[in-house]
Amino acid sequence: MHQLLRRSLPALAALGIAVGAPLLTAGTAQAQAEHGCGTVDVQFSVDGGKSWISDGRMSQPHGVIQVRLVGDVVDGCDYRVSLASYDTEGPTWATSGKQTFLGWATTTLRSGNRQATLDVSAHLPKCYGQIDLYNGDKKFDGVANPAPRYPDGVFPDNLISAWNGGKACAPTPTGTPTVPVPTSSASPTATATPHPTGTPTATTTPSATATASPSTTAKPSAPATTGTPSSGTPSTAPAVPAPSAPADTTGPVGKPTANPVSTTPASTLASTGGNSSQMIVYGAGGAALLAVGGGALVIARRRGARR
Repeated sequence: MHQLLRRSLPALAALGIAVGAPLLTAGTAQAQAEHGCGTVDVQFSVDGGKSWISDGRMSQPHGVIQVRLVGDVVDGCDYRVSLASYDTEGPTWATSGKQTFLGWATTTLRSGNRQATLDVSAHLPKCYGQIDLYNGDKKFDGVANPAPRYPDGVFPDNLISAWNGGKACAPTPTGTPTVPVPTSSASPTATATPHPTGTPTATTTPSATATASPSTTAKPSAPATTGTPSSGTPSTAPAVPAPSAPADTTGPVGKPTANPVSTTPASTLASTGGNSSQMIVYGAGGAALLAVGGGALVIARRRGARR
């Protein structure tokens, strides 16, 4: 009996080591993978990918921006980045006033899709405006979520980069200018005055003198034509576009990072072939077998030494 036990104990110890060690290793890997998602660095390009930057403020409005993740990205971790465009009432964040949502684009980045393009070029502000590049996929349009409004930013911890600036819109003309009506005056005068003269004499030969000296005078006055409108001057003057204001450099400064959607990779279960509770049970069983096998091996060696 003792010899049978002595022979079986080494095999039992080996079984405990063979089964327990891989399960414990898998349980450790499972625990590490569950906490693998974290913040990663992000860069963006405004020239089609020729150069990449990570500035917290933009000097110009850009409607097409490429974004990419930088560094190690754990499989199964998702990162969402969005771009939004707004009309504002002023060229700076402090004077932006009421913001009107114009357009929005969003994308999801991951280890297998580290780069994407965001396009709001059809919705750029025509006057004063604001453009925000930020973490997440929420649409801050004033309907689904509140629109930005100074001094309350809607993404104080998620902003990657932003721009404020633009120019004042040209004023809208009011009233209808009058059309000048030319005036003309022509007052020709014609005067015909006959002056017949006749003086009879007492002589035998009458003398009759008839003089007709009509005098016709036509002196047309010069026509007066003026182009002055009846109302003086037009009611409105043509508007002159205001020059563009310099970009605001005092607004909120973003951080060149992207936050994960969740802290647990979606590929954890697929990579281990089971869930965490099962791995804990299997790991505990392997540890028990390992302990039993190791203890049995020690006991067998002690008994052999006594003999």
